[in-house]
Amino acid sequence: MSDDIVARLRYYTQVDTTSPVFLVNADLLKAADEIERLRAERDEARREVCQLKGTVRWNHYFPHFDQKGYAKHRGWDCHKDYK
Repeated sequence: MSDDIVARLRYYTQVDTTSPVFLVNADLLKAADEIERLRAERDEARREVCQLKGTVRWNHYFPHFDQKGYAKHRGWDCHKDYK
């Protein structure tokens, strides 16, 4: 099984929709959708920061990096696709 929380949530909701657990499963699916939405929003914000930091010529707190280099320096994976 995947280590990704969204994949696990979706895996656990693969049951019959007539079962009494269906409402809980619907909430789990909503939670998985919300996690994906928040990840996309977070990654977009990180890409914006990387774009701004990548254009700065000198900063005594961080060495000069290009956008992807800055993301790598921060330990961010915002330039990859999750799907």
